[in-house]
Parts: sequence; C-alpha cells; structure tokens
Amino acid sequence: MDSSRSYDVVTFSLDAQVEYDPCKPLFIDPQEPSRSLNASQFKFLVHTLIAGLKAHGLGRGDCVLLHTGNNVLYTALFLAIIGAGGVYMGSNPHSQLQELNHTVSLTHPKWIITEPEGSSTVHTIANKHELANDHILLLDDATITETIRFVQDPSVPPPQTTDRTTLLALLSHGTSPPLPIPDAATAASTPAALYSTSGTTGLPKAAVLSHGSLIAQHASIAHSSPYPVTRLISLPIFHLFSSLWTHLFPIRYGEPLYLLRDFQFPLFLSTVHRYQITETYLVPAMVHMLNQAPATQDVKTRLSSLRYIGVAGAPIDRASMSAFQDLLHPDACAGQVWGMTECGVVFQQRYPASGRSGQGDLGSIGPVTAGCEARLVSSAEVVKDDEVPGQLYVRGPGLFTGYLGRNESMVDAEGWFDTGDVAYVKNGEYFIVGRTKELIKVRGYQVCPAEIEAVLLQHPLIADVAVIGTCLSDGSSEAPRAYVVRARAPGARVSSDEVYDFARQRLAAYKALDGGVFFVERIPRTVSGKIQRGKLASMNERRDALAGLLAKFKAKDVGGVRGRASVVV
Repeated sequence: MDSSRSYDVVTFSLDAQVEYDPCKPLFIDPQEPSRSLNASQFKFLVHTLIAGLKAHGLGRGDCVLLHTGNNVLYTALFLAIIGAGGVYMGSNPHSQLQELNHTVSLTHPKWIITEPEGSSTVHTIANKHELANDHILLLDDATITETIRFVQDPSVPPPQTTDRTTLLALLSHGTSPPLPIPDAATAASTPAALYSTSGTTGLPKAAVLSHGSLIAQHASIAHSSPYPVTRLISLPIFHLFSSLWTHLFPIRYGEPLYLLRDFQFPLFLSTVHRYQITETYLVPAMVHMLNQAPATQDVKTRLSSLRYIGVAGAPIDRASMSAFQDLLHPDACAGQVWGMTECGVVFQQRYPASGRSGQGDLGSIGPVTAGCEARLVSSAEVVKDDEVPGQLYVRGPGLFTGYLGRNESMVDAEGWFDTGDVAYVKNGEYFIVGRTKELIKVRGYQVCPAEIEAVLLQHPLIADVAVIGTCLSDGSSEAPRAYVVRARAPGARVSSDEVYDFARQRLAAYKALDGGVFFVERIPRTVSGKIQRGKLASMNERRDALAGLLAKFKAKDVGGVRGRASVVV
C-alpha cells in the first residue's frame, strides 16, 4: 500500500502495511485480557466514536481533553477526536486543582473525558470555566467493559442511555469516517493534537502537532525488527514519547500492545513474563529500580523474553545502561532514545540488524533517525569535528508548529529548532552533555548535573539524587549541591561525608559537592522521570532562607560537608 496518500493521521493509523490475522487481539488489558480489541473491532469503534462526537456537536478545531490514565480505549478516543475534526489534548488524571486549571486555561477544551478518580477535580475546574456538565463524559471501568462487549459482538445493540454525561452516549449514532485531509500542505497546517511540555523549569506549555507532524514522527521510528514484536507500555500515554509507540504501530503492523495503567514494579515483571513481551520502553528511574532489585525478585528470569528496551525521558549514564543490559537475555539490547515534545524522536539506539554484537555505545543516544537532521553550534559556528560539544539543533518534518497561544516562531528561518541541550558526536553517535540552562558555572568551568548524578547513583546506599548549582556564601562562584534520597537498606545509612567523598574520588576537583549534601524523602520528578529542577531550586531557596534565619539566632549548626550544612529536608 502507498501510505503516502494518507494525509490525515487517522486514516494513516488504520492503514495496515502488512498482512495479519484481523481477529488477532491488538489492544489488550493485561490484567483482564478478555478486554481486548482486534483490528476490525478497533476500526469499528473509532468510526462509531467519530459519529458520536459529531452528533454531540464537536466542531472542527474544538479541543477535547482526555483526562484519563492508560486504558484499552485510549487510542480509539485519541483517533476519534482527531477524526471528527477536533484536537486532542491529554492530561494526568492525578493532576491537582492548580495543575488542571492551568491546562484548561491554556487549551480551552469544549469537552472533557474523565475517569472517576479525576471527576471531582474536573467538575470544580469546569464550573470555574463555565463548561456545561453535559460536556463532561465519564469513562469508568463499567463503561470500558460495556463498550468492548458492544464492539466484540455484532449482535449486541448499542447501549441505550439518556445520560449525556457517559461515554456510552457516543455509541448509538452509527459510524462515520474521519474527516479527510486533501494534501500534504493541509496536513502540515491542520492541528491534530496538543501535548504538554515537561514543565521542568516553569509552567508547562502546549505544543501543537499537526497531522503531518504526527505522521512524520511515526515515519522516523518505524522500522522492521528481527524479532516478533509484542509491546508493553506502562508509561503514561498522555505524554508524546509513549504515545508514539501506542497509537500507530498496532493496526499498521499487526503488533499486539499490552497497556498497563501505570508502572508498578511487581506487576510490570509479571506482565512481561506472562505475555512474553519482546519490546518495552522505560524511563531511567525504572531502569535504576530494576538494577537495584533484590535477587528474590528474579528479574533476569522475568525479563528473559525482552529483545529491545528503549530508555528515554531523562539522562542516564553508560554504567547504568550496561548494568541493566546485563539483566537481559544475551540476544536483547537496551538503547537510549532522545526526543522532545516539540520534535518527536530524533535519536535512537535501535536493535541492530546483527544483534548485540552490532550495538553502539550504551552511553550514547544513538544516530539521527530517518528524515531528521541535527547540527551542533558553538560560538555561532557549526561544529564540524567529533567530540566537540555544542548547542544541539534539530530539523525535520516532525517539528511542531508552535506553542498554543504564542505567536513567536520557535524555529529559525532555515527550519532549525534549538533543543536547549548541549551534545557532541562521535562516530555518528550523539552524546548528551546536559541542558544549557542547567549547567553549573564553577570557577570558569561548566559542570553538568547529570554527570554527578550518574556517579552518585552508583553508590549502593543512594536510591535517587538530583544536583543543582548554588552560589557560595562569598559570591565567588557556583558550586554543585546534591539532594540525596537514601536507599532503604537495613542496618546501613549513608552519611553526607560519604556522599561527598564518593563523588570526589571519581570526579575532577571542580565538580566536588562544595555546595553541600542534603537528604530528602523524594526528588520532584515529572511522570516521565525528568527532575523538576524548578521545584528543586525553590526548595533550595527556602532551605537557604531558613539557614540564614537560624544563623541570625546563632542556632547550633548541623554537622555538614567541608563546612557546609547537611540536613534532612
């Protein structure tokens, strides 16, 4: 089939590229596998939901907020919203009032689909924004079960309901095909989806992705695998990274997808083992958890079916990736993936054609993916040599069209997008040094927090860590400061001096933790695993203010590192 003729992402996603059994389950709830959809059922459901959304008044360009966690209906709803002419936006069902209010204020949804856990928050925010109750649809467990029963059995009539606040109300209006997109130019200019940026340094923004962008982002990562693909997704699919492997691959290539609501360690292991999963995607925090698992968890046996694991969402070091790969089958490969909401996946260490023997450097994010370009810039000059760091710019057809509500162009005249990362290239593979805004300036040197974090995570008594820069009391320089979560190890407790010395013995002197070591209960992270350094910096400011206040009263100092306080905060 010539898929290039499909300009709208819905038709594109439903356009099978290989022959496979149309009755094979493709979207599967691993905890209740009878709740599944094959290709025929899935297409019927998408067309049914399109008709229902149109009948309920969804217009072209109207935003629909999908405020739910992972479930087997999520992709059908995603495609139906877009196919009816609307614009999809996803949000975390565990959002607090302030967070959801920001999302609604930013995107102005005409409809919200929510699960029971988020319903109270949704109605509170909806009242504030004068969104009518019948524009809030409930998607509860019973609704999922009844919807699947309806599409699995042709003899079952559509659920009859007069309640316009349940998703079941969308199922009794027949079927309708997706609105067509006539050409590539229209596809590139027609919004299909909004995705929230990570918001690690401020309030999240909504990146606008067109039909053309989503199709191009898929094309950059689509490739043949030398093993039969059965995927497990446990990352939230309201984020772009996991959605890229969730929404388009199952129907186009007949690749079964098991969807966990979220990552729960024992459930993840048992699901991989039970269904012989061959491919999954993780964030570094999950990798560290697997690396630190006790022998009683039998991680090696339970992960033995896996052949490829993509790791993304935050920096991870070579040693951690190597330790993780040692847990896997000899034929399996773990590889880093780099992408952003604004551009999709641009770098990936894929499963090599020759297997593990052909694998690249585990510390790299891999080569540039198909259809994308990258360049490094230092002192306004393009870097041409290997192992010379520079500001990372990317270009390609998958780039977003901008941030919702902002008029300024984020792409330069030649189509390059500034990622904010510093990187270098070696033998065609790219290596991330750090974020430009996160680099710590130490006596003229630039220090990358991720490098120090990677070293500290090698300590067996450190469960998690984040490093930020703090100004020394004499104002002469910044210095790295570590916030550490102690591992829950019986009879062992790492001290601040031990943390300081551990880093000092493995890093250059200017990377020493002269800003102090502080112990915390948790590191603030996004659901995709990125450290929320903005929140950490605010916490750091409050700690310093409290320390200054205590100093005024000549309070007794707590024992610290090299003269700098070390406390539990």
